[in-house]
Amino acid sequence: MNRKVIWVLVSTTSKKEAEKIGRAIIEQRLAACYGLYPKLKSVYFWPPKSDRLEESKGPLLVLETLPKHYARITSTVKKMHSDKLPFIGKITVDGIDKSFYNWMAREIH
Repeated sequence: MNRKVIWVLVSTTSKKEAEKIGRAIIEQRLAACYGLYPKLKSVYFWPPKSDRLEESKGPLLVLETLPKHYARITSTVKKMHSDKLPFIGKITVDGIDKSFYNWMAREIH
């Protein structure tokens, strides 16, 4: 059996925002768990096509889930996120321990 899990990555503007989004996803049982990772800095042009550089420091939210939940998680994040254009992406993780995978599959719908 090929046990695949995805990590959904979301850049957030603050710890409060990351926890609010993470908790909402968990409570909907779209992910089994989430983690917050400090980000020293993000640098980007904003507004788009301008020469103005913006900086932010919000944490990276990582949600552990199954691939079938990605679209619903993305939709929820877009509704809750304070940015007009939040970064949302995914990384596929293969070879997950069978016991962990089974626990995860039972916890989320």
